[in-house]
Amino acid sequence: MNLLRFSKPLNYLSFPESAINQFLGDLEKENCFDIPLANISETKENFKIELSVAGFSKDQIGIQYQDNLLLVKGTSDDKLYENERYLSREFGLKSFIRRFSIPKTVDSEQINALFTDGILTITIPKKEEVKGKEPKDIIIN
Repeated sequence: MNLLRFSKPLNYLSFPESAINQFLGDLEKENCFDIPLANISETKENFKIELSVAGFSKDQIGIQYQDNLLLVKGTSDDKLYENERYLSREFGLKSFIRRFSIPKTVDSEQINALFTDGILTITIPKKEEVKGKEPKDIIIN
């Protein structure tokens, strides 16, 4: 068995690596948007959207619904960290925007949201007339 050790295994790709690092560094200076991960599920009664928004407080998150579009915004104040000089910074809170197209068959007046342990759960109930009903037996005369 041969064991090869590399101090920089992809050294032959130094040009693309440096270009990528420069690009990522430029993005870091900009006000980038991160997109939180989402789980979307459907039951007979409602739709449910769960967003992973760890690090945000519920005061930093806004939800709007208009014209079958659900908009979730998160804002962070990076100015809190202006006086600090990082030796290494691997994560941070960036503002985000997520848009979800919602069917017309929902009851928009009953949409509610719950924020627990970094997970934002938005429940969107369906209108009564579109909820699945149990089959009805028809008697033959």
